[in-house]
Amino acid sequence: MKQTTQDQAKRELDQGPRDEELYALCLAKAENDETRAREIYLLRRRAELAPEREDLDRREKWPMLAPLLVLYTLGTIGVLFLVFGFLAGRLGWW
Repeated sequence: MKQTTQDQAKRELDQGPRDEELYALCLAKAENDETRAREIYLLRRRAELAPEREDLDRREKWPMLAPLLVLYTLGTIGVLFLVFGFLAGRLGWW
């Protein structure tokens, strides 16, 4: 059974070997409040245990940008042809 990072962090804090240095930092940050120190410890430990997520903004920037550039370019060329055609018709260029 796969355990979540939340369960693993709680188990470490309650039963297993916890990171004493991290807990001391959390206790100092919580101003010796055990409840707040516990929550801060769990939050930081979950962040350490969780795998890093891929930066989706960096990965998706160019695949989303390329079709937009193509569409804007085609739209601009289309508008230029329409304006040119309208002016050519009005000014008798053909």
